[in-house]
Amino acid sequence: MNNKIFKSLFFTFFFWSSTVFAASGKVAITSPADGAMIGSSDKIKLVYEVAPDPEGDHLHLYVDGKRVDVLRQLKGTTEIDPLAPGKHRICIVVNNKGHVSTGVEGCVNVTSK
Repeated sequence: MNNKIFKSLFFTFFFWSSTVFAASGKVAITSPADGAMIGSSDKIKLVYEVAPDPEGDHLHLYVDGKRVDVLRQLKGTTEIDPLAPGKHRICIVVNNKGHVSTGVEGCVNVTSK
């Protein structure tokens, strides 16, 4: 009987801890703000801070779904080339050493005029 209780507790802890670790990372993009209007001839100053999950090794920067840079610093500033007029989505994604997303990301939407 004790063996069944032990197994039940072990699996409960294992699945609970896996869920906690999977959701433990965070990406914050502080500039530009979500919904910001930007000039179409201006470089975009991207300010970010990342608390990666345990598997996180580095960051990928995406604009409209296309990777434009690999970032190694967890906190910093980078520049994005001017964007054509219209709506755009900028994302930072935490990746493991194999360049596979860990599921932790942060995005902002901007409009270039």
